[in-house]
Amino acid sequence: MRKFFFTSLLLFVSIFALPTQVFAQFGLDTTAQHAQYEQTNIYSVLSTVIALVLSFTGVVFLAIMFYAGLRWMTARGNEEFAAKAKEAMFAAIMGLILVAAAYGISTFIFSKITS
Repeated sequence: MRKFFFTSLLLFVSIFALPTQVFAQFGLDTTAQHAQYEQTNIYSVLSTVIALVLSFTGVVFLAIMFYAGLRWMTARGNEEFAAKAKEAMFAAIMGLILVAAAYGISTFIFSKITS
C-alpha cells in the first residue's frame, strides 16, 4: 500500500509540479506569439467577462427552475407550497429576462463605442 501511495505521489509530482518549457527568455511579445495569445483591448476583456457571467446566470436559472419544479411536484396538493414554487419560477424567468436585456444593452453600447 505504501509503495502504491509513493508511486502515485511521484507520478503526480512529475506530471503537475515539475516546470515545463517556457519561452520567457525571448521577451513578452515572442512569448505571446508562441502561446498564440492575441493582444486584446479592454472591450474584448469585458465581453469575455460578460459572457462568463451570462453562462453562470444560465446555470443559476436552471438550478432555480429545477428547484421550483421539484418543489411544485412534491407539494402534494398543498396550495401554499405550489404558490411558492410558482413565485420562484416567475422570479427566475424575470431575472433571466433582466439579464438578457442588460446583455443586449451592453452589447449595443460596446458595439457603438468600438466602431
